[in-house]
Amino acid sequence: MEVGRGVGKIVVAAISSAARRIWISSPWIGAYYARALIEKALAGVDVRVITSDLPDNDGKELARAAEIYGEEELREAALRAAYWRRRKRSASVVAVRDPLLLFLAAVLFAYFSVQEPRYSALIAAGIGLAAIGIALALYRVRALREVEQHLLSAEAELERANKSLAIAREIIRRNLKALVVPTQQVFVHAKIYVIDDKAWISSANLTESGMSRNVEVLVEVDPAEAARRFEELWTELSAELSRRS
Repeated sequence: MEVGRGVGKIVVAAISSAARRIWISSPWIGAYYARALIEKALAGVDVRVITSDLPDNDGKELARAAEIYGEEELREAALRAAYWRRRKRSASVVAVRDPLLLFLAAVLFAYFSVQEPRYSALIAAGIGLAAIGIALALYRVRALREVEQHLLSAEAELERANKSLAIAREIIRRNLKALVVPTQQVFVHAKIYVIDDKAWISSANLTESGMSRNVEVLVEVDPAEAARRFEELWTELSAELSRRS
């Protein structure tokens, strides 16, 4: 039996090195540890979690982990692609508009210089505008091609993100199961940690304060018995949630 501050480091180390299973019951789970459990599920570890729906419990989001994993990454990739699509539309417009306006001005100058001999000097200005129009057209087309390359890259990255996240989410769906028990129905206060071939019961929640700062107790127990009791609790709570849903 371990008593004192930081006794949770034993559990944290076991989670970090887990290769087969992590079964946990804790009414509160911190964001750091919730992410660690998701990463373990991605690594192929069988992760099962019993937790609460308390508003300050980050662990309740584990029930939606397969749906929300990588949301920020996907949103950023989509925003980059949307940005370069807007840039392409804008670049396409100016690539045509600006040189065309210069060519029209050059035509008008040439027209007036022909119609009115006194405006003959305008022909030189018209030729100059036409030359500028050609140079501007080449510049705008080159800029458009660069934008198109950025867009292709952004869209390829978005496609890669969609594919990789689809695979990751399926792995999470397969390996991570979470029971979020409404406290109005029953408050599961038990803290049980079954990790590979070790098991503990504890007063400590899987939070930063529980694992590191608070004075807690941690008792190592028989892993086979703890696993059996955990599965019984899982089955009991699953049935109760099904009846009340």
